[in-house]
Amino acid sequence: MILMYHKVDLESPTMWWVTADGFYRQMFELQNRKAVYLDDYDPEDPDQVVITFDGVYKNVLTYAAPILHKFSYPFELFVTSDYIGKTNEFDSVEPQADFASVDDLQILQKMGGRIQWHTKSHPDLKATYDEDLIHQELTVPDELIPFEKHGLKWFAYPYGNFNDKVVAEVSKRFKGAVSCHQGSDTNIYTLNRVTVTQKHRFSDQTISCIIPCYNYGHFLAEAIESVLRQTIPADEIIIADDCSTDMTAEISLFFQKKHPDRIKYIKNPENLGIIRNFNKAVSLSTGSYLVFLGADNRFQSNYIEECAGILHQHACVGIAYTDFLFFGSRAKKMYTDSKKEYQSTVHNGFFKIQFPEAEDIDVAERLKHENFIHGSSMFRRICYEQVGGYQSNPTVPEDYNLFFSIVKSGYQIKKANKTVLHYRQHSPDQANHVFGAQVLVNIYMIKIKELETELRFLRKYKIVQAISFAFRIKNNTRKLIRYSNQHGMGKTIRKVFSRLF
Repeated sequence: MILMYHKVDLESPTMWWVTADGFYRQMFELQNRKAVYLDDYDPEDPDQVVITFDGVYKNVLTYAAPILHKFSYPFELFVTSDYIGKTNEFDSVEPQADFASVDDLQILQKMGGRIQWHTKSHPDLKATYDEDLIHQELTVPDELIPFEKHGLKWFAYPYGNFNDKVVAEVSKRFKGAVSCHQGSDTNIYTLNRVTVTQKHRFSDQTISCIIPCYNYGHFLAEAIESVLRQTIPADEIIIADDCSTDMTAEISLFFQKKHPDRIKYIKNPENLGIIRNFNKAVSLSTGSYLVFLGADNRFQSNYIEECAGILHQHACVGIAYTDFLFFGSRAKKMYTDSKKEYQSTVHNGFFKIQFPEAEDIDVAERLKHENFIHGSSMFRRICYEQVGGYQSNPTVPEDYNLFFSIVKSGYQIKKANKTVLHYRQHSPDQANHVFGAQVLVNIYMIKIKELETELRFLRKYKIVQAISFAFRIKNNTRKLIRYSNQHGMGKTIRKVFSRLF
């Protein structure tokens, strides 16, 4: 498979642009393939992928190249010499973008790119039979000759179009050539490429993050935010509220409204308990990979990327686990009570617990005596289904029971060493209650402002509806003041209201 990109930037205004976030996700999804240069490409090897760029635009250096460097992927850059260092002002349909300069191309080459040829002026060669004109377009200018040592061996047909005469001339000068729609998957001089857009995905594996919560609303916002700020996003976030009586519903609905395509809030009409709530949440999820996050804990920003990357690259691995950091008022005590073998670094109130590498131990034997796979480890849905999900066992925790069953069924486990779970150890009077209260205050303030905007409109046009809205504003204001008084914030809120009204 050969991929063709044009522009990578912060936004995607047309199909020729892929956002930096989208490009990062796509490169992540290619980890189970082997990225190669065109020189090494075997069209018959389904695991190989070549990453190419046409243009070449300066935003490829700004946004794409650092990501490619991070994943250690080689890439090809097809250059049109008349465009070097200029803008695409000739293209009235596309937003303006700068082309890379010669200096930019040199940097891109140092970062793993190979400079290849895309004609002098980017004409449609399909109807071109004049030998002089073809020769002119295929001739590499002197300013690019320094790139010949590692590149300029491959050609890309402008617009993907060609004729037999053009192909014959190209075959005299280049090692191979690529198209994007007119070619084939076998002819080295007419290899097709996939035009990559923002919507493209290179893996059918999806990720569900489940946040079970029972009266941990004062911590919940932190947990949700930590999932939203992942380098590789979860495809869905399910908040499994086991009939909480605190602020869980308000906070969950607030985030669901902000992210309706990703966040799903489910509240049980009665308390189901841990195992039934967990299994119900899984049954309502769709992901190929599943990961639970306690409502009082947090993911490091690369948590999902590192764990999913392991499952993505190793089909035999059923569980990706990590180390964790104790934090919170009881963190030091939990750390000192932990097994000495697992105690690691301590820094700024974070206490690291470092678990063994699966490759260094007999995993099944170790799990007979102790658990070192925490409950927020990521696992495959198929594993969960094969062992029957979370099972009730009065002698062991539900996650230990599940993970041990998966190991006994024959799946391997592997540790993600570049990330950690933030594992809160707290007491009821911890400061995070205040943080949770502040989040809820913000939610009510937003609701009040939204209702006031509607009220001003309705007062102007519909008096009866306006009266109804006025009562809704009054009700939300009362809720806000009552809640803030309960959490020692009443004086602050009254000051805020005095300034606003």
